[in-house]
Amino acid sequence: MLTHYRRRRGLYSVAPPRPAISRRLIASAAFIVVFLYFFGGKIVHLFGFGGPIERLPATVSVEEGGTVNVTLDGGNTKRAENGMKIFEGEKISTGGNGHATLRFFEGTLARLDASTEVDVLQSTQEKKDAFVSLSLQHGSLWLTCPGASGSSLRTVKTPFLTFDLPPNAEVLLSPTFLQVYNADREGVRVSLAKHDPVMVGEGQQLSLPESTAVRDIHSDLYTYRSPLNSATPPAFITQSKTLFASYRNNAQQIRTTPTGDLLTIRTPKDGEKVMDGTVSVSGTVDPSVKSVRINGYAATLDPDTHTFAQVISLPAGESAFAIRISALDAEGNPLAESQRTVSRGTATSSLPSPEFTVPAKTGETYRTSLAELVIRGTSPLNAAAIYVNNYKLQLFTPSKGTWSYLASLSLGNMKPGTNTYDVVVEDQNGNKSAPARITIIQEQGGRDGVIATDGSSSAASAPVNPGTLPTNAPTAPGSLSVTGAAAQLGFIATGTGFVLEGITSPRTASVWVNDYQLKLYKQGKTYWNYLASPDLKTLKEGKNTFTIVARDRDGTILDQLAVNVEYQK
Repeated sequence: MLTHYRRRRGLYSVAPPRPAISRRLIASAAFIVVFLYFFGGKIVHLFGFGGPIERLPATVSVEEGGTVNVTLDGGNTKRAENGMKIFEGEKISTGGNGHATLRFFEGTLARLDASTEVDVLQSTQEKKDAFVSLSLQHGSLWLTCPGASGSSLRTVKTPFLTFDLPPNAEVLLSPTFLQVYNADREGVRVSLAKHDPVMVGEGQQLSLPESTAVRDIHSDLYTYRSPLNSATPPAFITQSKTLFASYRNNAQQIRTTPTGDLLTIRTPKDGEKVMDGTVSVSGTVDPSVKSVRINGYAATLDPDTHTFAQVISLPAGESAFAIRISALDAEGNPLAESQRTVSRGTATSSLPSPEFTVPAKTGETYRTSLAELVIRGTSPLNAAAIYVNNYKLQLFTPSKGTWSYLASLSLGNMKPGTNTYDVVVEDQNGNKSAPARITIIQEQGGRDGVIATDGSSSAASAPVNPGTLPTNAPTAPGSLSVTGAAAQLGFIATGTGFVLEGITSPRTASVWVNDYQLKLYKQGKTYWNYLASPDLKTLKEGKNTFTIVARDRDGTILDQLAVNVEYQK
């Protein structure tokens, strides 16, 4: 250290002493480093550094007949209106009879059921990436997402679960419930605090128990996953599908209204025949048109694309029905009006009807004591859709040529007593076949089986003692097989049971499963099936072995095989 001699006062420093570094300063610097490490990226994303970020609103569409409110930035709550914009940090809620739809910039559609509340957490676009996040506080939400485009992230958070939605998702969800009707990739990723995430794929559902305390929920969320019920869905889902189809159809259409044309009707065509009880009315209007009414009721009008759409029901019993479309200005004065007339069509006789195969053939009556029954059948090559009692089967694949439907007392699509099931095929042009029908009588007592016209039951015929049949080596090995999920190694069954089914030789006269002769199998058929169910005492918890034997008219064994199934309740 440099020093200088000072008279009478000894040595002193020429330079001031260096202060010691404060521990508080060191701790503060460390905190800033850690904070930036974990949250720096979010801060950059929040303020838009590193790339342009657009915060885009969702457009509100309100349906007639109920109360819908929005809470805007600042806490101001007001009645929702068609075309209103809702931004991040704002919410929308429906009353006891209210329904509304949020349409997001990247194509996601979210329809709120009655008594539902949704907060918009995020609705942003950064370059080609889209981010949409919602908070569902209570109620139900039907939501569809478009296909893959950029690195899109769509999330719905509830007080209990978080749903990460893939492209082409089509789901119904609530705070503790999820049904997946369509989804790309592995499906919807469901997360719960302190639990491993679970994937719920297309055709599956997840439902937490009524006790929604996290501590009471099983550590393995897969416990609550099950196949999607094929029963008639609630009206909310059916209406949502129809409404969303209209939205997307309008979005894909380029506006074609010529200058000076105030109102152009796209659908329906005048004189069009309608095969069911509803018809979609859509078209375009001039920018000067502020509202559209169809037969006196307000239609959904998109102020950005100047398109409108509404699905209306045809009055019962009327063969012809007039549809009047009016274009109005801001004061409600009519600017233009157009009219279309539609009529009810009849089934196209040239389109083949479907066929029933399980548990009975077309036209037969089947008696059962089961509370749940799988109905199966075949469809013609040109089938695009299958309807069972006017319900469109969601999981029908035309290329397979087969269809199935679950009739159940608990689901309400089967009741004690006589039940009639009509099945109709629809082609790509909307033409429908004549219905095929079977009757199922659900009652306790008696044996299950097809009831003949004389009132006797084929299941009640005198049984054959399997102990008296030949025990030879198979004369046609390889001719008997099991198809479907049970054909896979390590098949695990859950729920109320399953149908064991397969293929056999045309020479087969009878098929036996665990020494039980299949009563519905007829000689010469190449298809057989067997219902495994705890209610029938044909399925027990744990390992089950099913020995299937195919025999000819002399009782000689053509082929046999064994299937092992693990059943979990």
